[in-house]
Parts: sequence; structure tokens; C-alpha cells
Amino acid sequence: MSKALLGIDLGTSSIKVLLYHPSGQRETAKAVYEEISPDGWLNAMKRALRTLDLREVVAIGLSSQTGTYIVNQKKVISWSDPAGKEELPRIRDRFSNETFLREIGMPHPAITSYPLPRLCYIKAHFRKIETVCQPKELMLSYLTGVYQSDIWTWRGLAHPQKSAYSAPLLHELGLDPAWLPPIGSATDVAGYVTERAAAETGLPIGTPVISGLNDFFAGLVGMGVPTLSPLFDITGTSEHFGMIEKTFTPETGMVSGSFLEGFVHYGGTASSGTSLSFGIRELGIEQGDLADYLAADPPIFLPYLNGERAPVFDPFARGVFFGIGKDCTKALMSYAVLEGVAFSIYHIAKHLGELPTGDILLGGGAAKDPLLGTIKATLFDRNFVTLAESDTSALGAAMIAGCGIQYFESLAEATAACVQKKTVHAPLPALQEKLLARFAIYEQLYTALKPQFEKLKEI
Repeated sequence: MSKALLGIDLGTSSIKVLLYHPSGQRETAKAVYEEISPDGWLNAMKRALRTLDLREVVAIGLSSQTGTYIVNQKKVISWSDPAGKEELPRIRDRFSNETFLREIGMPHPAITSYPLPRLCYIKAHFRKIETVCQPKELMLSYLTGVYQSDIWTWRGLAHPQKSAYSAPLLHELGLDPAWLPPIGSATDVAGYVTERAAAETGLPIGTPVISGLNDFFAGLVGMGVPTLSPLFDITGTSEHFGMIEKTFTPETGMVSGSFLEGFVHYGGTASSGTSLSFGIRELGIEQGDLADYLAADPPIFLPYLNGERAPVFDPFARGVFFGIGKDCTKALMSYAVLEGVAFSIYHIAKHLGELPTGDILLGGGAAKDPLLGTIKATLFDRNFVTLAESDTSALGAAMIAGCGIQYFESLAEATAACVQKKTVHAPLPALQEKLLARFAIYEQLYTALKPQFEKLKEI
């Protein structure tokens, strides 16, 4: 009987599981949540697992969304919730960058969903606090009975080199470390599948469960970053663009910190996936020739339906169509949504500084869209390369499971075995100038409209 690795990724709207066989064959399953709750997540996981034959599984790796917190195993504060928006600036003002570098190994980004602002919010709004965890700990506890996490899931509170939460920051902010799960390495064997979990899922009793890591880092692993390329674009409900560097970039308006190998420097959007879903739902999917769309002078779209993270960091920004003419059609508006999402990624890239040479690895569900891929490739004037497996976080979790039981000796070996390139979206150099001119307008629109977003919020 061959040995198979299982990756489980708990995303924002569904759970995805991936079974990796030594032959290279992969089997996948997915289940949409009936409700956003601990029970909804676990029920979806059980439904997805029961669709696969899991008898050959020798190790399980976990991945989940971060920035979503579960208080007392019941109350869910979603990653997109503004909870912590008042606490965030106070925390960033209270502690110096030197303190953050010493205590968490990175500057504290202007992101509300990071642990410190969220924990301060929870402290202020909950009468009794027993536990605070993230979805991955919920999965691990269900499968093994063990309550544990990893340093990468708690970025912004745990120091990667110290493998520990910052006791000084917790103490200064009056936060009780007893609320939090113990933490360790992503490749730790955290526990073993219990008899009850085996009966409910079909997993073999006693299978080791590897602690795993956040869905963003798992996605990078599943894309072959940095072995295949240091540059990445991960699409999804939010979208992350950036690079793996050999040196740390402490002075940045983006996010910079340790990665499994080297340092990751990136920015993330808040609304890319939501904007694409809106475009599909209201306007339909448009696939045509980029030159034809640009010749028709489509409107420009700001993809801020859930607000925006990098580089404007404004939870109250909203979506805008600008420049609608009398001949505008649904097709042109649909194209504008795709272009606006591509512009949001290019906007981040401009704030990261000079990018290394090479292709950009493209993952996530929107990687399948050829027109969107061509828009991005033309903007950046370089290839965007998709991977054979689109569920990169689930694949990354399976690869981490393999490293945890020494199935693979290194991430590079896991990448060579598990990750294959698929499609190349090539640039159209003749169209770059017009796209860049349109981007210049896009870039100015947020600044011009920011006061109006604030007035709309007050109304």
C-alpha cells in the first residue's frame, strides 16, 4: 500500500482537501460552509474528507485563514471584521519599531486583523475570556484532541526565531497568555488522529497531524516559492503580491518578515476576490481581446468593495466605476473589474521597490482567467505563470506534512516532487503604454475620493 499525504485548507468560503500520492497523482475535494461558525467549518471538513479514500494517508498537514479569531470556542470575529480598527493606531503609536523588531521580528503592519489589535478588542468587549484561537487550532483540536498552533499563524505576536509569543507586549497591553494556544514549528507533529475523528472522517486512527501554517504561507509553499521563482501573486478573497528576499526590509509601508526560508516582503488587498465575484454575478464573465477592450475606452474601476489593505489601508474605501460613457456596455464594465483588480496588484508592486528579474508565479482560483492573466503580464511586462495545482494552500499543507515526517528532506525536494508549471500568460508590449496611462488615473482616484469615502462612512 502506497503512502499518501493529506493537506487540509480551511479558507474563507470553503474547505479544500488534497490527497497527494507518491506517483504524483492528486485527488481533491471541497465543501462550502453551511454557516461561518466552528460547527460549520468542522462539518464541511468532515463532508469533504468522507468523499475520498483516506486509508493510505500517513501524515496530515493543516492550513487555514488567519485574522479570523474564535473566542471561547464559539464567537467568530471574521478576518474582514473592522474589530480592532481603533486599537491598531494606539498600539503602533505606543511601541517603537525597535520594540516590534525585538519582540515579533517585524514592524507591525497597518492591518487590523493582526493578533495584537484583535486581542485588545476582545479584551475590551468580552466579559469573560477563556480561549482565543484561530481556525487551524480548531481543526487540530478536533482531529487530535490537542490544542496547539505554530509561529506563522500568530505572526505579529510570535517571534519566529524565539518560537514564542512576546511576553512583554502581552504584559504591557494587559493580555493573558493563558488565552492562547501553545505554539511551535510548522513541521511539528502536533498530535495523532483520535478514534472518534477517524470514525467520523475515514482517516486512519493514529495518523500524525503536522501543525502546519497559515494559508498564505502554505500557498507559497504549494506554488514552489522560492525554488521556482521568488515572485508571487496569490489570488483569492484577498490577493497577495510580493517576493522572497535574502535580506530583511524593516522600513516598508508593506509587510516584511521572516519566511520559512529567507524573508517575505508583500502587500495584500482586501477585495480582489469579492470584486471578481461581483463582476461575474452582475456583469457576466467577459473573455476577449485585450486590444479591443482598450480601444473601446472602458471605464476605470476601483476594486474596494470591502475597503482596501495595501497600499492605501482604508477599510472604508468603496468600489467605484469612473468614466462611464454613453456607449459603455456590460462587457466593458466587466473588463474594467478585471483591470481594476490587476491595477490593485500593480499598485502594491510599486510600493515594494525594485522587483527581482524572472517570472511571477500565479496561484489561486483567479489564476485560471486568461484575460486577467494577460492584463497583469502586460502591466508588469513579464510572464505570469500558473501551476498545475490551483489549490496551492492545500498542496502546501500536504508538502509541509511530508517534511514533518521526513517524507521529504527539504522544501526544495518537496517542490521538485509536487509542483509543476502549467500556463504562461505572456505580455503584450504594444499595449503596456495605454494600460500604464490608465493606471495613472486609477492611482489618483483614491486620493481624490478619500474625503468622500469618509463622508459616506459617516452617513
